[in-house]
Amino acid sequence: MPGLSEEDILGLWRLRSLLHELKSSLFEALSRGEKCVLKLVVGSSEVSAIDAACSSIVRACHEHLKICKLEREGLKDLPMHLSPVMPMTAEQFDGSELKLFLSKLGLGYDVLLFLDSIEEVMHLSAESQMDPDFAARIDLVQVAGPPPTTLSATPTAGSCGLHVSWAAFELLEMLGLLVPSRCGPALFLGTIDGAGGEDVAMKQALNLAEKAMRRLTNSLDPGLEDQLWNRTDGDLVFAIGAILKGMPTVRQR
Repeated sequence: MPGLSEEDILGLWRLRSLLHELKSSLFEALSRGEKCVLKLVVGSSEVSAIDAACSSIVRACHEHLKICKLEREGLKDLPMHLSPVMPMTAEQFDGSELKLFLSKLGLGYDVLLFLDSIEEVMHLSAESQMDPDFAARIDLVQVAGPPPTTLSATPTAGSCGLHVSWAAFELLEMLGLLVPSRCGPALFLGTIDGAGGEDVAMKQALNLAEKAMRRLTNSLDPGLEDQLWNRTDGDLVFAIGAILKGMPTVRQR
């Protein structure tokens, strides 16, 4: 991964480790047939593959934090396993623009879950909600943009169609609620390396979102403002970059 700092490489390794752990844990639960909840985070087919894939990864990180919080507060009744689902088969991924984009961040077949590996399970979601004999309850988390809002002076992140922007906004909001709280670092359960690797993984999920937003908007091309991106999306890109670099988050206009 040329051009990346040692800190970036470590962060991406932690994100890889988290995605690998989520995928492995989900398949192990399926093979055991245990009583549990399976959450499959699925990107939309109505947006580009890069947007769908990156928004599903970022939203899965958000869902992971919610599970951490439930466990921390003793509110988790059943084991919960989740994974983002790529918007294509492994064969379609080979040679695709998405593969090229993700490979630059060290994300590939070994840590990603593709449709052809999980589609049969996804089709059982509705039945699993109604049949008490089903071992696992299968929840499909459909990634989308922000809910419709009334016209306001400040546009909503993702309202021009960038699902990854809205997913990043919600992840940042979740981190803002959780990390400064009394839980502090104890929120991150250290399931990657025993030292709370999730916090670094979350930062790299935001880094992934920033790179995807820049790619999808041609680096916030002014000619595409209010078509592919809006002012809030631009502020979010700047804020994520500032957070990753430890800089002030006030954007100069």
